[in-house]
Amino acid sequence: MDKLHVVCVNENTEIAFKLLHDLAPLSEWLTLSQCHSADEALEKVDNIDRQGDFLALLISGLTQCSNHSMQLLDEIAEDSRFRHTKRVLISSDTSKQVLINAINVSHISRFYEPTYEAGVLLQQARILLTKYIFAKGLDYEEYQAYLDSETILKRMRRSV
Repeated sequence: MDKLHVVCVNENTEIAFKLLHDLAPLSEWLTLSQCHSADEALEKVDNIDRQGDFLALLISGLTQCSNHSMQLLDEIAEDSRFRHTKRVLISSDTSKQVLINAINVSHISRFYEPTYEAGVLLQQARILLTKYIFAKGLDYEEYQAYLDSETILKRMRRSV
């Protein structure tokens, strides 16, 4: 099996810990990592790529890259190495401009406020990870027991 990674980034330690706790069932088949800053996350995703592994899912709050004037999710969205990486924004800032940027520039797959329901986040993560595996052209059968079966069925129906 290819080595898949989920990276959770949030400057708020409590939110970052909650994310890892809520996504812990995924650790059976992929690597979960926690970062506390955008720069730490960029270093982490560079290491993942350098090792030949895959950044499947990035879950982030609004974190500014110190050596750029960009948000982390924008940076990842523009990096061709992570073209298929699914991006989730968790933020209490629901201003119109933040949401417009998240959709149009960061191309987020999902948006949640910090008061999200753990079960919903876990299920949506499984759906996004399933979509990632198909987008990357990886053999989904290796991961089938962990993936979202409804998403697999929808994909199979489209390809028939």
